[in-house]
Amino acid sequence: MTETSFAVRAAQLLDEILEQLEAVDALEDLEMDLVDGVLTVTFDDGGKIIINRQEATEQIWVASPLGPAHFGFDDAQGCWVDDRSGETLVRTLERAFSEKMREEIELEGGF
Repeated sequence: MTETSFAVRAAQLLDEILEQLEAVDALEDLEMDLVDGVLTVTFDDGGKIIINRQEATEQIWVASPLGPAHFGFDDAQGCWVDDRSGETLVRTLERAFSEKMREEIELEGGF
């Protein structure tokens, strides 16, 4: 992937994640900010989930209560996949938000 195509794909991904999170009723009271390629979700207790792009490695990095995770785009699967566990980005985010909110959170995206 070229640097430009990664930047475009990553920007679209972060926009899509933000849109989906904002559409989940259980998350409506959380503070969500997307600034300069960094999506930060702040919980009532001060905890955060941070999702950002890493241009040099062409990865999406997630910092959450589950721990850090790095996702590369897998052309064969058509989605972002954790380079250690093989879990998809959408599944990791669902688990992280479900754990933090103590209720099942489902996202629509196939990212």
